[in-house]
Amino acid sequence: MKKIFRLALLLAAAIPFACVEPVDPNEPDEPVVVEPETLQLTFVLPGSGAKTAWAAGDEIVVHGEYAKDQVIVKLAASDISADGKTASLTVEKLYPYKREDCASTLYASWPASASDNLKHCFFYSKFNTTASPILAACNDASNTFQFQEVLGALKFSSGTAYESFTISGNKKESLGYDFLQVKLTDVDQNFKQYVGNPILELDVTSGKAENIIYIPAGTELAGGFTIKFRKNGDFAAIYKHADPVTIERGKILDLGNIASEIKSYDNPFSKDIKDLDAEGNANCYIVTAPGGYKFKAVRGNNSNDFFADVADAVVLWETWNDDQEVEANSVVASAAYAEDFVIIRMPATLHPGNAVVAIRDEAGTILWSWHIWVPKTAIKTDSYGDIMGAPVMSRNLGALVDCEAGDSPVDPLSYGLVYQWGRKDPFTNSHTALTNSIATWAGADEVVADGQISLEESIANPRLLGHINNGNWMFDVDESLWGYDADKAIYDPCPPGYRVPLRDTGKPFWSSDLSGQAGWGVNSACGWLKIGDPAAVFPIAGYRDDYEVGGMAKVGTRTLYWNARGSEAKGYGADLRYDKGTYNGGGSAPKARLGSVRCVAE
Repeated sequence: MKKIFRLALLLAAAIPFACVEPVDPNEPDEPVVVEPETLQLTFVLPGSGAKTAWAAGDEIVVHGEYAKDQVIVKLAASDISADGKTASLTVEKLYPYKREDCASTLYASWPASASDNLKHCFFYSKFNTTASPILAACNDASNTFQFQEVLGALKFSSGTAYESFTISGNKKESLGYDFLQVKLTDVDQNFKQYVGNPILELDVTSGKAENIIYIPAGTELAGGFTIKFRKNGDFAAIYKHADPVTIERGKILDLGNIASEIKSYDNPFSKDIKDLDAEGNANCYIVTAPGGYKFKAVRGNNSNDFFADVADAVVLWETWNDDQEVEANSVVASAAYAEDFVIIRMPATLHPGNAVVAIRDEAGTILWSWHIWVPKTAIKTDSYGDIMGAPVMSRNLGALVDCEAGDSPVDPLSYGLVYQWGRKDPFTNSHTALTNSIATWAGADEVVADGQISLEESIANPRLLGHINNGNWMFDVDESLWGYDADKAIYDPCPPGYRVPLRDTGKPFWSSDLSGQAGWGVNSACGWLKIGDPAAVFPIAGYRDDYEVGGMAKVGTRTLYWNARGSEAKGYGADLRYDKGTYNGGGSAPKARLGSVRCVAE
């Protein structure tokens, strides 16, 4: 297994440094021509720390302003003092960087293998992933570099030499980032750190009973941390440290011998459990076979945004998309939570339908919820003549079958589920073709709020319908809940690889009049419309109204298909009205109304 110390390059999430690389607008884009210098340099190690002595072959990066001018200094045995703390040698082709705000003119970092400097280094050293402690330094007037530790560390003895282990914070704090850039000069107050993407779990190849884990200075693990140890490729033991931990730069937090506190590991993930999020995280997952499945308990498609203090997972509600009395746990047999994952078990014989599972804290408050979609027939994807600007699903989100353009009323199982604009959680649609009825469900009841609700309330209450006549379901205005015109957002209700379609009025389905587009056809008596070549078929599924919110309306005569664009009170979409003779794909509707979604490929 590859040894990974990603978190050793970085800074704690608790410290609000910008996650961007520094840019000095006063610096020229091209190097200023300076003459190279030959200088006698002295490198001095810290008085304590993981690096206790220089060794022949050690490589140190020395630079001034520009990465192109940096020199990699390779130490020879003759350069190193008897105690190993100091190395001195003459170095050519150095380009000192002179500024009025500090006396230091050269900057150094060790090991060179961890250096990843920018075009403009200035007085910054940038580090990439490394399995070693990292050091940085600046020169003084005598060109002596007093190296400083950049990281802190945890040290422990496990008694047994495990082949590898993982460590993670119990409250999902960042243990590190994928790069660390430090500013180090002769002025202590100048010290700054810039960081990259957060790393929440560290995977370490060990083979030793004594271990040191390098962690960014300032990391605060308020709930402690957990270490899981592997033998023969599988987790065999676990250690949980519940007390708060703070990592300080240049210091090693020694836990001592923890062997007596290491417990046997009871793996909650049997080998038959399959990953539902292998192609990415989402708020919806499609299941097409019995068995056990797991997915990360993260917010939407943010694969690192875990939840702290999760107590359990439950099947919140289920529907068969029709008018039958739904049996509890017929769509999803069970839900559980373990080690940052939701684990679901499906019945031995799948029952087509939809379910919502949720994670809760100790108080029973829902922290997040996910839609589990069990279709009756296979879902396909096609461009349909590029009607939306991306390949389109063959059915509505939550539909159990495709809609067909035939001479009989459409199958109501093709209606799918409905959504208030911007929400990730679904509600049931009509259960009978061409009638204003609502499909039955088992589990948590729908609740109609007294008025508008907050985004936080919608997350904690996925069955709560916020409303205001002809307006938004929530108090605040957020036009980016479904991505607007950018990337897929964390509240997007589509499964991995798909998203709510963008609004492009140059595409047929989002044009001002769909009836003039290629492949157009409509049959209100049977409840379908079609567009494209080959034709994509859409059920005229009606919607659930924002007036006296929640009731079905206009099934067979009108339908609403949302896209990702929103405004203050309205969401944009295709507002299709057979009874009015208008088919406006560039229209809008109140966000409190519950419309259909036809997902497109990302």
